Amino acid sequence: MENSNLKIFICLCFLLPLLVWPPAVQAAETYIEPNSDAIYQELNGIDRSSHRAWRQTVGTKPVALTFDELNAKHDLKTRNDHCPVYFGQANAQPRFTAGGSFPRLPLKEIVRKLKAGELVPDDLPIQFVWVDGKRVTYNNRSLTALYMAGMHPTQVIDVTNHPGEEFNDLTVNVLKRLEGMAGKPSTEMLVRADGMGADGQQKTAADWDAPIGEVVSMPKDLLAEALSCEESQTNHR
Repeated sequence: MENSNLKIFICLCFLLPLLVWPPAVQAAETYIEPNSDAIYQELNGIDRSSHRAWRQTVGTKPVALTFDELNAKHDLKTRNDHCPVYFGQANAQPRFTAGGSFPRLPLKEIVRKLKAGELVPDDLPIQFVWVDGKRVTYNNRSLTALYMAGMHPTQVIDVTNHPGEEFNDLTVNVLKRLEGMAGKPSTEMLVRADGMGADGQQKTAADWDAPIGEVVSMPKDLLAEALSCEESQTNHR
């Protein structure tokens, strides 16, 4: 009898973890964690969890600041380096917009085409603005697709305002978007998905307050390059 009870106990010890693991596995598949919290803090200047929380709350609301107020908050001086390009938007939907080169195509379809050689990185030009010493993209979905494919942008275009120029729309849009990121560009993009929002209402991925289905980071080699850039800039200050 004692042996029988012991066998039952041993079986339960093996079965109970199996009942608990599936949710944890699902969470791991949803949130990709290629870089550590410490690296994120160093490169982005903010705690990763706090940054995500800000982007999923403040980042879903419109910005009311004037152009002058936005300009006063950031250093827009251009630099001579070619450090990796950062994301500049709180989150992104998993499809391209109806206009542009890839109307309504899913990001993952563009990734498939890139990996298959049907598209090359030159087909996804990346415009950026210099903000506080970092290259911050305006084309967040294009950069997300490239980074999802593990590729680097090859058409990188500086659209930062130069001294004496009036603000252009791209610079203003980048600065407004950064307000939804606590003023900090990021090495990762939060990609929205259909599902239940924080308000308990069903959302589509097109809604700014939709849940996050995936997190896309800079490829590891670019993270290493960004760290090197950060150290170089720190040594020259």
